[in-house]
Amino acid sequence: MISVLPVTGVPEITAGADIAEVVLTALAATGQRIEHGDVVVVTSKIVSKALGLIGDPTVDRPDLVLQESTAVVAERTTSTGYTRVVAAKAGPVMAGAGIDSSNSDDDVRLLLPHDPDAAAAELHSTFVDQLGHQDFAVVLSDTSGRAWRSGLTDFALGSHGLMPLEDLRGSADTHGRDLAVTIRNIADEVASAADLVKGKLDRVPAAIVRGLDARFLRPDAPGARTLVRSGASDWFALGRAEAVRDALGVAAGSALSMQIGIESVHPESLTDRVRRAWAATTAPEEDLDEVALDGGSDRWSVLSGDAYLLGRTVARFQVALAGERLQGRVSTRSPGQVELEITERPGS
Repeated sequence: MISVLPVTGVPEITAGADIAEVVLTALAATGQRIEHGDVVVVTSKIVSKALGLIGDPTVDRPDLVLQESTAVVAERTTSTGYTRVVAAKAGPVMAGAGIDSSNSDDDVRLLLPHDPDAAAAELHSTFVDQLGHQDFAVVLSDTSGRAWRSGLTDFALGSHGLMPLEDLRGSADTHGRDLAVTIRNIADEVASAADLVKGKLDRVPAAIVRGLDARFLRPDAPGARTLVRSGASDWFALGRAEAVRDALGVAAGSALSMQIGIESVHPESLTDRVRRAWAATTAPEEDLDEVALDGGSDRWSVLSGDAYLLGRTVARFQVALAGERLQGRVSTRSPGQVELEITERPGS
């Protein structure tokens, strides 16, 4: 039977704190201890506090997000600035690179450790020094949303001593059929289970998951970074708008992207979206200065005395419109001019 035990009584963590000592002291105060086979799940926030991972207060938050990222997946304009989903230096794809100000002073922005698995291994080693045995695992958890699902859940940001995945492919189900794609994410399931008894509101930053099958605990287990999909296995390396703009030469998170304008989470006029699509069409291409856009509402004309540039620009413009959930149908053609009827794409 699996049980999940909250670690209560943990004080406010400050830079230089010994997380292992703090957790063990809190456990001892309630008559508990870390037993053989346990998984200690620690919220990454208190690890960041102990390590003093605080963002430069002179750097604007959007710029700090970019500094803590290796790639921008999606970006939107909001009423307070920009929100970006990024590939964080810590590993996962998440909103805002995991930078967090909750349960911190107003001017403190906590950063994630760039190597969460190493942080988990170091924490495990410190526990071992004080416990005298190493038959347990450590998971650093963080909170994030997931594609296609509402709400937030905890996941394993870093881990040590826990097999992160259980590959069931090739096994038979209860009806004797081979399992072809089933790979269980053990590390994330453990992190999510632990979050049921901890949380930001209750100020319980750690929990013990007890009773996990012994086959999942291995000192040589790979870390949680192996859970991050990348390369050919990553079907969502860019968002809808970002993939289109990237194909046109406008990389998400770049100065050019901000210059052109970023799609808003709030409703926008058709004209604003068309103008932004036009900017994405022409800004990356210097020779398109000789092409112009005229019109308004749902009728727009692309103008140029160069037939080649005209055709090339119309093709790029139609692609850029698709990134704005619009479609541009050619309605009339004449020398030096192509008129398009621009409407919402079906299903957008």
